Amino acid sequence: MLFYILLGFLLVVFILMAWRLGFGIYPKPYLGIPYNEESANRITGDIPSLVPVIQAINEFSSSIFAITTQKLGKPIAQMLFPAIRKPLIILEYPREIEDIVLRRNKEFDKAPMAIDAFAPMFPHASLSQFTTPKLKAQKRLWADVMSAEFLRKAAAPNIHKATLELLDLWRLKATVYKDRPFSVHEDFQNAALDAIWVAMIGEEPDVTRHEIKKLQSQVAGNSDYKNEPLPRGTFLKEEKLETYTPRYRKFRKTVTTEIGLAMEKAVSQFQRLEMGNLEAEEFDTCMMDLVLRRQVLEAKKAEQPLTNPREDQSMLDEMFVMLVGGHDSTANALTWFVRFMEAYPATQAELRTALKAAFPSGNPSVEEILGTDIPYLDAACEESFRLAGVAKGNLRQATVDTEILGCKIPKGAEVFMNYHVNHTPAPVDESKRTAGSKAAAAKFGDGFQSNAGRDLGAFEPRRWLVKETTGQEVFNAHALPSLSFGGGYRGCSGRKLASMEFRIVVSLLILNLEFLELPEDFKTMSASEKIFRQPDKPYARLRSL
Repeated sequence: MLFYILLGFLLVVFILMAWRLGFGIYPKPYLGIPYNEESANRITGDIPSLVPVIQAINEFSSSIFAITTQKLGKPIAQMLFPAIRKPLIILEYPREIEDIVLRRNKEFDKAPMAIDAFAPMFPHASLSQFTTPKLKAQKRLWADVMSAEFLRKAAAPNIHKATLELLDLWRLKATVYKDRPFSVHEDFQNAALDAIWVAMIGEEPDVTRHEIKKLQSQVAGNSDYKNEPLPRGTFLKEEKLETYTPRYRKFRKTVTTEIGLAMEKAVSQFQRLEMGNLEAEEFDTCMMDLVLRRQVLEAKKAEQPLTNPREDQSMLDEMFVMLVGGHDSTANALTWFVRFMEAYPATQAELRTALKAAFPSGNPSVEEILGTDIPYLDAACEESFRLAGVAKGNLRQATVDTEILGCKIPKGAEVFMNYHVNHTPAPVDESKRTAGSKAAAAKFGDGFQSNAGRDLGAFEPRRWLVKETTGQEVFNAHALPSLSFGGGYRGCSGRKLASMEFRIVVSLLILNLEFLELPEDFKTMSASEKIFRQPDKPYARLRSL
């Protein structure tokens, strides 16, 4: 009821503003782009069609695609609003989306709507900025922390340790819950938080170890452990959408304090080092260390005082984004993986067979997991990212007059793109695709016309595998457009970290646990979408191997 009251109030405000500014009150569609004709003839546009769909499926992005492109059977359409707000262009053709994010950065940039969504939480992070010289300098500052070499050094061992502790927790839960399902989402959040906090800050919060001790105390009938202080970093699991509220301001203050203390400690250590030592990368034990050491080095070379890191809002926000995104999105993706393993037992068995063949001696080291070529593992990870759709969609704004699939896109128009490749897209006229898109299809093939594009609603890792002339199977990263992390200059900066973490966690889970069939009430694949898309039933029933 409150939702309808708020929606009605906003519509009245829209209409009054339009009237006072001299605008018409009916939607004004862009020329040449499909839209719902009945929506163009009502003041509220597509909004009355959108509301019941959101209420039915609880996924905002999916609801938009359902009432536009999918309803019209078109790869591109527009969502109509009252005239004071321009239409939102909807794009649901993966190959063209991939072309935009990878090869058309001079035509499209971050959309104002996307900036407005994240700026209240991280106002100075690269996520909340348009492409400017300031943004480019900020991205260069953090580029090396996401290099494969640095991640293997600073993050991989901690991810491996956090996963082994998660296994300890789940073995304990298997004895406590016996044959009953239990929720895995928060456990994944804790393990991912353990991994990203130490990789970013250099300190171990031991959140999962805390949960193990708490459960052990509960089993033993000891109630004293509930009074133990929470580990560092657990505040990141709080709700982060309630911006402009006292609760959010308190949350933000806690973040700034915790990160600021760690930054001051690191800077103090680096300022005591001689120039020669400051240039040595051996002191970089975490991501924060690498960035701060270089800043101290530059200040000493220039013989200038170092800015207090606690006052560097850009750095604080960038770390905030990595901590939040690094644990929350990964936890959701891993929760989906567990759901897929339960729903597709034959695939789970095939993945376990591949891993046992690669690691016959048992639990592999982190070096073995990351250094061993296992095509089926690569395929299972990529398929999980594809079907989970954790980051469902993204927004871009046209920075020049341009075209998409033959439709004229005026400068300033905002485009909402579906990153979730889980169904066959509507057909397009190939002659209307860009030269870059055609060239990519000629080089890598059109996966939607091959086995890779069949039954996209199912979990099938083999769609990512091809046989060479020798008969050996190899992983084909280009079997389908890979949009889970976006792409190009404005793509997810944590892609390498997330992929590495996923590979380590999946390998150890499948080698040590079997995910058993759930009761019927738990088998749904329905989801809810907040910042990320997560399963409504994040449960597992497991057996130790």
